[in-house]
Amino acid sequence: MNKDAKRSADANDLSASDTLWRRLRRTTKFSLKLYGSASRLALGQSRWIAASAVLGVFSLGLVGTGIAALVAPYEGVATASLTAERAPRVVATSTTGVTAVAAAEIRPATDDIASPSVVVALDDGQADTADLRTASIGDPGLFDPLTEERLAEEAAAIPAEPQPAEVVVTLESGQTLMEVLQNAGIDRIDSYHAVAALTTHFSPRKLRAGQEIALTLMEQPDAIAEGESGTPAKYLASLSLEPDLERVIEVTRNSDGSFEGRETLHEFTEGFVRASGQIDNSLFLDGERAGVPVQIIAEMIRMYSYSVDFQREIQPGDKFEVYFSRKFDQANRPVKEGDVHYASLTVGGKVHKLWRFDPGNGEWDYFDENGQSMKKFLMKTPIDGARLSSGFGMRKHPILGYSKLHAGVDFAAPRGTPIYAAGDGTVKRANYFGSYGNYILIRHANGYETAYAHLNGFARGVKTGSRVRQGQIIGYVGTTGRSTGPHLHYEVHVNGKKMNPLALKVPTGRKLEGRELAAFKAQRETLATQMAEAPTATRVAQAATSSSGAN
Repeated sequence: MNKDAKRSADANDLSASDTLWRRLRRTTKFSLKLYGSASRLALGQSRWIAASAVLGVFSLGLVGTGIAALVAPYEGVATASLTAERAPRVVATSTTGVTAVAAAEIRPATDDIASPSVVVALDDGQADTADLRTASIGDPGLFDPLTEERLAEEAAAIPAEPQPAEVVVTLESGQTLMEVLQNAGIDRIDSYHAVAALTTHFSPRKLRAGQEIALTLMEQPDAIAEGESGTPAKYLASLSLEPDLERVIEVTRNSDGSFEGRETLHEFTEGFVRASGQIDNSLFLDGERAGVPVQIIAEMIRMYSYSVDFQREIQPGDKFEVYFSRKFDQANRPVKEGDVHYASLTVGGKVHKLWRFDPGNGEWDYFDENGQSMKKFLMKTPIDGARLSSGFGMRKHPILGYSKLHAGVDFAAPRGTPIYAAGDGTVKRANYFGSYGNYILIRHANGYETAYAHLNGFARGVKTGSRVRQGQIIGYVGTTGRSTGPHLHYEVHVNGKKMNPLALKVPTGRKLEGRELAAFKAQRETLATQMAEAPTATRVAQAATSSSGAN
């Protein structure tokens, strides 16, 4: 039993040894194969690298040999001084096989200046002559001449500089400044920044239809704009506009591409003009015939509307006189009307004289010869050039057909005639109001209210809650609501009761006293002297007279 176990153990040991040996032999054989493969691969790569190196050296040798063969015929050639009128393109040629060139001499040919000859001395004592021709400007070469034609061609090849182009565009109704600039071909970003620079001095919202805007555009004649329009590329260099006669607003592009706004004020001189005449039709028509500007006539009507009823009191044969200031430009041309300094209106034989005077607090007014202000609490007629078509009281209504109290007065006038606020106050109502149509109600001090009906429309900025001053335009004559034609229906309410506007007695303005009255009388004497020296309005209208009496 023990022997069998021993034999079994020996057999197991033998089996284990054989297994280990077989594994070792397989591992050794695999390692040798792997090493052999690596060695063959390494030797193969080495042979390839060596072969590549040999081929590279051989190629470099061939290149060097080729270069040497090309250069050899010209070895030793000295640089010649080219004194011919045109430089030759070929330095030396030979049909007999030149082995070496010692020297070269260039001289013009006697028969053809354009084809100079080159005489070369050869090493064997023989001489050879080669006719050389110069190349044209278009031919390639080392010694191309800089002729005027070639310089002109090179200059033409240089891109042209952008050229300025002046354009004047007009603002259409409903357009914005941004739209105008973009329609002119200006980039949207440039348009935005230009408008932003303009707003530092003037709000584009104040521009009106018909405003002209001068643009300076830089255009590239040879460039093609982006897109398919094919128009030349352009960008904005500057813009300018004159919102009124007294100033110019300019926007210019800086060197860094940004925009900067600038305001320039025109320099005007002030002179005085006088005019007088007789009223045969109306103050407006006869004043124009006498050379009085429309603005001055409107101011005269406003300043006398507190005490004179232009619809009923003015009669043929009445007279007027006015003395006003006027501004002149550097060429002595009248460009703008100024203020009325004196006016006289004779109505029914009674003379009404008014002088403009500022007591010193900036609140100027018109005063009569006694220093009494003609300004009253309410204007007697808040409309110019109108006809009184219906008074205050009971009447047969033209539409309803029965008698009814007409609680106001009617002034017939063309559609669109301006309507003025009768006094300072606050707009209590500005909307469509039943049979009154477009209607404005203004609340004044001391329980007074004024109403304006049948308007065609409201003036800009007039709305419920807005403040208005006496003489300010608040609306325009129309025929809205229950109306038979264009007219103004005007009412005055005192503590809620409707009163007759034409019969109402309203308080007058201030009266000058003491030092103020003395200063006023002194100014009157000064104006009398200036009026005697001032030109008449008719002569100024016919020719640009000098600003006589300028101060």
